[in-house]
Amino acid sequence: MKRAGSFLAIAWAVGGCASSDAPKGPADAGQAAVDGGALATLDAGPPADAAPPPQTEKEPNGGTPATDVNAMTVPGTISGAIDPANDTDVFTIAVSPGEMWEWTLAPVGADFAPHLTVFDTAAGSLNPTRLVAGKSGAPSKLEHFVLRSGTFVAAVRDARNVPTLAGKGGPTYKYTLTAATKTPNVVPVTLPGSKTGTLASLSSLDLYTLDGKAGAGFDIVIKAKRKTPPSTLDSRMSLFDLTTKKTLITNDDASGTSDSQIGGTFPSTGAYVVVVENEGTNAADLSYQIDFTPR
Repeated sequence: MKRAGSFLAIAWAVGGCASSDAPKGPADAGQAAVDGGALATLDAGPPADAAPPPQTEKEPNGGTPATDVNAMTVPGTISGAIDPANDTDVFTIAVSPGEMWEWTLAPVGADFAPHLTVFDTAAGSLNPTRLVAGKSGAPSKLEHFVLRSGTFVAAVRDARNVPTLAGKGGPTYKYTLTAATKTPNVVPVTLPGSKTGTLASLSSLDLYTLDGKAGAGFDIVIKAKRKTPPSTLDSRMSLFDLTTKKTLITNDDASGTSDSQIGGTFPSTGAYVVVVENEGTNAADLSYQIDFTPR
């Protein structure tokens, strides 16, 4: 199969990082479930019983040209192999804003080292790239909260071929890729308020919900590098509006720090979700403090 190219080039640049740098600024529509004006659960996607039968990847699906891809029905599982050496398998997926997904890339045997990238191929996309890389013979998991509408793919490689091709691959480099819907654990907060948290892994997410009043100003600040003692978390943060169903802003680095910070004015009265992600590679200490302050 061909090496990755065309629209895939935007994701390959992230190499072995947990995720790519995200553009900052306003974005387009999101979606979530609200019950009587209060947050019930975010949209966890199609029901589990809608999962299709097992699927199998077919060549060509290297993404070069962009039409050389396989369609993967989600939720569901697809089986494949990184074969021949330096192979890439690319799957188009239908996911929607406000959905929470858990991806599991599992080796079948000991040869394959998982590397999964989930990203939006649309030009000018504000959707951050999500990825996870693991060790040979062990499964890797990735949480993905869909912030904005887009044209998404899931791309599978052997982690040892990233960022430099190492010749890994062959008929024994088999895997299964599973996409499952997930109801997230959302932590309620008040404004003003403060919480401490620790991401479960480099590829996991934390979510918070708060009520905003139309026209009221706010600042939400993460302290990881800036807390005492500093942690190794390289945060990214997004604000998801459940009333207007839009992601309002995404930020990865506030001025002078790798900590993230968002602020502004609530456009409507209702519930909002704050999504905390990691985009670094150091899992030694993923702890942080998050402060919610009115202006």
